[in-house]
Amino acid sequence: MFWGFQLEFMKGMRTKKLWAIMAIIIALYIPAFYYMKQEGITNELEAIAAIITFSSKTALFFLGILAIVFGAGAINKEIEDGTIRIALSKSVTRLGYILGKYVGQLVVFGVALLLTSFVTLAGLQWVGVSISKITSDVFLLNLLLLLTMLEFIAIGYIISTFVRSSGTSLGVALGVFFLLYIFLPAFVMYKAGEHAPENSSMQELLDYKADYYTKYLFYSPSSQFSVILDAVNDYKEVTKTVEINGETHTYTDYKVEYAGIDQAMKKRAVNVALLVVMTLVYLGIATWRFLRMDMR
Repeated sequence: MFWGFQLEFMKGMRTKKLWAIMAIIIALYIPAFYYMKQEGITNELEAIAAIITFSSKTALFFLGILAIVFGAGAINKEIEDGTIRIALSKSVTRLGYILGKYVGQLVVFGVALLLTSFVTLAGLQWVGVSISKITSDVFLLNLLLLLTMLEFIAIGYIISTFVRSSGTSLGVALGVFFLLYIFLPAFVMYKAGEHAPENSSMQELLDYKADYYTKYLFYSPSSQFSVILDAVNDYKEVTKTVEINGETHTYTDYKVEYAGIDQAMKKRAVNVALLVVMTLVYLGIATWRFLRMDMR
């Protein structure tokens, strides 16, 4: 296993994969920093809200594609160029090879996201935001991103072990990603909207969405990620009155309170667990297939 890990980690460093991942993430965050600078956002809660909104959409989209594509070429490409046959000739077991390779990619993505956390904090300070209250939230946000990316990589491993051509597996990986990221969530949201109770509050609608995503999209890492981040805010109903032409009108508004990513993870503990459990399930399927593959 260590040999597989060492090979994958050194390969990642040699091909500058770690720095490429980090550069892509930072490039994606630059518009968020620019927006905050232009809007004069210096409040830490507004700043972390902007980072979370950006991460749950743009960053997740591009990083998800990156992760599943990396995974989809992890095995079949090395069968094509003969790397696996050389490795297995060195008394390395198949199980040790694939697990070591996965751990190597885990470390590469983990280090990239850890370094990105420091860059994000530096960027927030450059904008003029006090980071003392949101430092832990930045690291927890990137931890959630890492868990999501690891599940996408594991899905890519399944594709890589079932599709022998690395070129074909790239197309399959992109198709699977868009299915999990866009099409299935859109269908589930449509069905949820059909059955949602009338006159529901904002918080009730979010909880209803979470229930549907947990039941019907438990296999989609991006869906679980979005459900967890939906819980970073508490929406409390507030009754307000206004006077129009001498008449008093009462209406319901919402007071938004930032709960924090740690509280969101506690509230959506099932969804956090699903990210971990489904990653292990996908990796288990890929490992089972790899142990039975013909390497010729």
